[in-house]
Amino acid sequence: MASEDVRFRERAPHPLLGGAVQSYSSYEERHTVSTEEHRLLPEANIDLVFHCGDARIEGRDGRLRPLPPVFVIGVRDEPARMVSRGLARVLGVRFHPWSALSLLEREADLRGTCTTVGAGLRALSERVGPLLEQGACDAALRLVEGWLLARQRVARPPAGPVAAAGLELRASHGGARVGALAGQLGLSVRQLERQFKRAAGLSPKALARLIRFSRATERLERDPEASLTALAFELGYADQAHFIREFRAFTGMSPGSYAGEVRSLSPRGEGARGARDVNRGEDTRG
Repeated sequence: MASEDVRFRERAPHPLLGGAVQSYSSYEERHTVSTEEHRLLPEANIDLVFHCGDARIEGRDGRLRPLPPVFVIGVRDEPARMVSRGLARVLGVRFHPWSALSLLEREADLRGTCTTVGAGLRALSERVGPLLEQGACDAALRLVEGWLLARQRVARPPAGPVAAAGLELRASHGGARVGALAGQLGLSVRQLERQFKRAAGLSPKALARLIRFSRATERLERDPEASLTALAFELGYADQAHFIREFRAFTGMSPGSYAGEVRSLSPRGEGARGARDVNRGEDTRG
């Protein structure tokens, strides 16, 4: 196996943050090979990440650069490659994309894989980092949640129709029609798209694509033997060709190839992590 002592916890946010924050997570992993490679797939969320450890992420120029102690994984439509070694500790805050801007405004660019953050988050990271190094994740989370609650008190919430549309897209697994949603909310399609893009950084249709894609990866990780034809129908794609085309656009590979990577990891008990992690024994530092 590539790593041992893997510890993952997911927790619900404070009730006052429930409209913006989906969950908190803490993650600790000790890699036992010289490096481990991770494929970060596009997701229908925005993540604020505090990181402690030796990890590097690939930029658009193909070079690996050290991960900063705090960064945002924003809305994106392509995978990213990350390489880590040794002990890694991560504390994450997962936001609904339509509500992240209200809490992170002027603190982060919400598009991209590893975006820089503002002075407020950098100052917070200077307090959170030492706690992560000590393994005091609960104390670190209390600091982060306190910062978010302070932001919440002065934040401008997203427009009601935007949140309602986002929640309906999630509930329908990306299947809700934008035209029908707009009509239910008393808006034209153009009005809904404009409000949604202003709040979330992407259109309702783009979010629906990401939600459907995320569900596809979850299903393939749970059952890599699933029929692609049946899965395409279940997930609301027009046909198998549409499913393959969309999946390839987000990952650079077909769903069949992704399922094959999941199967190759399953005998080692790592199937649930799917094709997101690829073990490497060589030094890949850039």
